[in-house]
Amino acid sequence: MATNKKNIKELPIITTTHGVGQKRILLNNQETSTPLTQIAVTRLKAGEAAAEHLHPTMEEFLLFQKGDASMTVGKEQITCDSGDFISIPANTLHSLKAITDIEIITIGCAIH
Repeated sequence: MATNKKNIKELPIITTTHGVGQKRILLNNQETSTPLTQIAVTRLKAGEAAAEHLHPTMEEFLLFQKGDASMTVGKEQITCDSGDFISIPANTLHSLKAITDIEIITIGCAIH
């Protein structure tokens, strides 16, 4: 596989699959032979929320870059801010609400 250099500022901004927030996809599963599904930088404005959902075939990892958010992972309530890393196992209900404007690096990894 060839080296693939991208600049985050030059990537298109798209709406997330949850219908809230925006993201720029750094890498998707068509660009790699690994179980990676996606690496993206996701932004939500204060008050936006991704409703409770789960991913049956994917683990999800979130690295908070900016802002404050509230998450529910399973039955656990979590407050997140810059520098926090959250690991969400496949098939785990979770939701996210931006308290302030937030920026998150999101990583999805397929399970087999």
